[in-house]
Amino acid sequence: MTTLRVCHIGFNFFPGQGLTIFYEFARHQARQGLDVSVIAPGRPDEPVLEVIDGVRVHRVTLHSIGRFSFDRIRFLIRASRILRRQAFDLIHVYAFVGAGLLRLLSGRSGARWLYDCQTSAIKPPLLGLQNWLIRMESRGFDAITVLSTGIRDIVFGRGTPVAAIVPLGADFERFQRMAPDRTLMSRLGISAADCVLCYCGTLDHNRRMDKLIDAFAFTARQDDSAKLLVIGDGSALGELKEQVRRLQLGDRVVFTGLVPYNEIPAYLSIATIGLAFISMDACFEHQPPTKTVEYLAQGLPVIASDTAGNRAFVRHDVNGILSPDTTEAYGRAMLELVRDTGRRQRLAGNARDSVKDFEWKEIVSNIVIPAYQEILRRR
Repeated sequence: MTTLRVCHIGFNFFPGQGLTIFYEFARHQARQGLDVSVIAPGRPDEPVLEVIDGVRVHRVTLHSIGRFSFDRIRFLIRASRILRRQAFDLIHVYAFVGAGLLRLLSGRSGARWLYDCQTSAIKPPLLGLQNWLIRMESRGFDAITVLSTGIRDIVFGRGTPVAAIVPLGADFERFQRMAPDRTLMSRLGISAADCVLCYCGTLDHNRRMDKLIDAFAFTARQDDSAKLLVIGDGSALGELKEQVRRLQLGDRVVFTGLVPYNEIPAYLSIATIGLAFISMDACFEHQPPTKTVEYLAQGLPVIASDTAGNRAFVRHDVNGILSPDTTEAYGRAMLELVRDTGRRQRLAGNARDSVKDFEWKEIVSNIVIPAYQEILRRR
């Protein structure tokens, strides 16, 4: 049987920065015998070509991946050159503005092209225009996959046929129950007596993390054991630190900054509760958060904003708590779980098994590769 040759192309992130689906799809496909390559942005200190977990990683050295950066054009040109030098059966493109030019620039008419829409537009201004651009670009591809039915309906229209709906998952080998890292606890100033509420994710302004800080302040005023661990970086980090200082919570909140993805399980090992806080805005409603399924895979009970994306993973009072995103409601949910050890243990006991269908290798084997085979069969 001929080995299926697949190339993954993504622009909106640097490998290892937290958007893991790109990496997980590629490495699990390589494990299952596919010939897999990746084309992605790279930093100046990274090699332009290396093999990682059986995947050939081609990096296009860039300094920015911002929406208005000329590096976007540079990426398209250089990615097209790489495509012209190699033959692929299927080219899996993770949707970004400009992706539609790749087929034209590369001249790869023999391959099948898959447009993978992982999100609707989430950053203002002109959200409607951004979604329209995604729709227009997708028309130059042979097939479309989406992350959820909600994203499909928002971007492409309710009930639009797609090749597959491919959910987010977790690496169950990486994220699993483990003993707390005592060295890390000491370095971060966390004691065994602390009840550690942990948020892991982007700290950009549109995420409204200021609401989470206010909710924690509500909890911290009423329970001395509560401590907040914030893992991540973003445009709002400086303002969040100032908010913590203003609320006199400096000894109760720990900011780690950006943490390499492979180190995150060690940080989660010292957490008591995972916080899947998502601002309940329309642009985030149908976006399933990676953090939520990874918390659960690690065996943490979760307090999640009551969005459709979080409800894909969290069942209220079974493996977590679903809460409105208001300061009082979310703060009260935190306080209740901090104080109720028995409930925490019950939710934690259900956590990992509740998301066993969302293991990356199962998603790749049962959904992604069959979708590839069907796309190629239709050729």
